[in-house]
Amino acid sequence: MTGPLASLNSDKLRLNRVEAVTVSSGQEQVLLDTAGPGYVKSLWMAVAGGNNPYLDGRVRVYYDGASVPTVDIDLGTLLATHWSASGHHLTAEHVHAETDPGQGQTSFLLTFPMPFGQHIRITYYYPSGHSQAAFVFAMAAYSLTSTDEAGGRRLRCSGQRYADQAVSRTIGDTNTVLDTTVARTNQPVISGPGSVVYLGYVAGVNANAFTWLERNWAYYLDGETAPSIETSGTEDTFDSGWYFTGAANTELGRHSFIGTNAPSGEPYCMGMGTDLWSKWGGVPFTQSARLTILTESAVTTGDVFSYCVLYYQ
Repeated sequence: MTGPLASLNSDKLRLNRVEAVTVSSGQEQVLLDTAGPGYVKSLWMAVAGGNNPYLDGRVRVYYDGASVPTVDIDLGTLLATHWSASGHHLTAEHVHAETDPGQGQTSFLLTFPMPFGQHIRITYYYPSGHSQAAFVFAMAAYSLTSTDEAGGRRLRCSGQRYADQAVSRTIGDTNTVLDTTVARTNQPVISGPGSVVYLGYVAGVNANAFTWLERNWAYYLDGETAPSIETSGTEDTFDSGWYFTGAANTELGRHSFIGTNAPSGEPYCMGMGTDLWSKWGGVPFTQSARLTILTESAVTTGDVFSYCVLYYQ
């Protein structure tokens, strides 16, 4: 196709839907299961039933018949809605979410492409131990192709879920949230080119001040001993400033968002996210990437946090 319609996709579009399915605690609901090669264009989902289904429920992505998911992250961390989710409307170019805690429900759309080779399976997993049942709708749009057009590159996740993996840190701690040279649980080390495309972050839980926001984020790419990218603070990393003064559940242009409707018992916690693909075209690397949250003398409080880093490699 040429001319003004040249940017329209010519691959046949397919869609798998899940409609009004109840998922009990401890169950895993398949959202898409198909042979490839191909790529998922978008994943839309709506989850109701209470705070456990829409915050602690997880999106999982399995590639090429693997029994262990490459992506396995809770919705509350992915969408930065834990603790500060009240009235939260999250919009960036590749991520959109609407959360209604009063009704115990959320809906979201992810448009980070998920290329796959032999096979892909995407699921919603609702962890065991909860009395609430999840009520789920979903639509996964995808196309099939003759070859693996991504050359083996996949959307991957480095993260710590809030419910079962939250990180406690002291004033002096630094925390590495991505290191592609270190094997994750049942996942091999993969070398080669890639790009970091999204950060989701919920932090400040149990803090006694806002000064945890003084922490800079540093990228060490391809074996660097000094970072080539170091931000000027956490709220600056997510395109805000001044400890989010006057902002609550705010979209920051088309790239970032923050949620600051913290409950009375947790006045210093916040959720935030930024779409690095739309903002910078991603953070590319040739062989490896490490992303570390630093500390400095202005940090006067410890806290608890969870995070999600999405990247291609």
